[in-house]
Amino acid sequence: MKRAVRRWVVTTAVLAGLTGLGRSTYAQDAGNPAAPAETSERNLRQAFTLPFKTYQVHFPTMGVIKDVKVKEGEAVKKGDVLMKQDDSEDLAELRVLDAAILMSEQGLKVGEAKLRVAQFEHEAKKKLHAAGGQVEFEVLRTGAERDVAAAQLEQAKKELEQTKAKREKQATRIQNMSLKAEVDGVVKDLINDLGSNTDPTRPVITVLENNPLLVEVQVPALASLQMKKGDKLRVSYDKSKWRDAAVSFLSPQADAGSGMRMIRLELPNPDAEPSGLQVFVELPEKLLAAAADR
Repeated sequence: MKRAVRRWVVTTAVLAGLTGLGRSTYAQDAGNPAAPAETSERNLRQAFTLPFKTYQVHFPTMGVIKDVKVKEGEAVKKGDVLMKQDDSEDLAELRVLDAAILMSEQGLKVGEAKLRVAQFEHEAKKKLHAAGGQVEFEVLRTGAERDVAAAQLEQAKKELEQTKAKREKQATRIQNMSLKAEVDGVVKDLINDLGSNTDPTRPVITVLENNPLLVEVQVPALASLQMKKGDKLRVSYDKSKWRDAAVSFLSPQADAGSGMRMIRLELPNPDAEPSGLQVFVELPEKLLAAAADR
């Protein structure tokens, strides 16, 4: 009889322990005061965080890298210079174009003065001819000289515009020889380094944008019918501290074999935590209940 009692006690304790394995306790700390005391493991889905976006950064032109401003793993801000190509020859060409613009602007002033003189002389000849003191040939000659001066001035203006356009193009080329970060992110790979030749078809650096992080998780397809973009789900690294993530994408096709559907969440990441970490996503009980009722 005593042996039977002992067996019953041991069996009860084992069953209680197994039952406890199916539950996870959530801490009610200051950062998560609304967390429930406990949640069933069946509500949790395991997933991993992903970068919001991965940038394969290229130089737009061929060249040689003369300066590298960042290191792998370093955080960068939008607009930070990452790398620079050797731009010494391009800067020299820019100075040549600047000088050409100055000369063209001086030439315009001379051309405008010549046109004024030609116009004045032509008007004077016309008046003399009208008074009978000048032959018609002189009027025609000065008129032609005025027209030539006007045409030369117009040509000089067009040449100045062309030189300025070349200068703007050259300045843009030099600006593009400094590779800048398009977003806040983290340098993942330095594919090219100091002294390397760059190819515009190949990336030289990889930058990850990790804020927000993405979380892709498989959920029961029927439960997902109760979800829409913007809905909030709780996400945790340790099943203790929880944060809200918003649904940003629901796959338009569920997997017929498994009955699961992929949804994507956006998880704010102001503390710059790395992507690629395991997380747990909590599905609200009402979603699972709704799927069970179908």
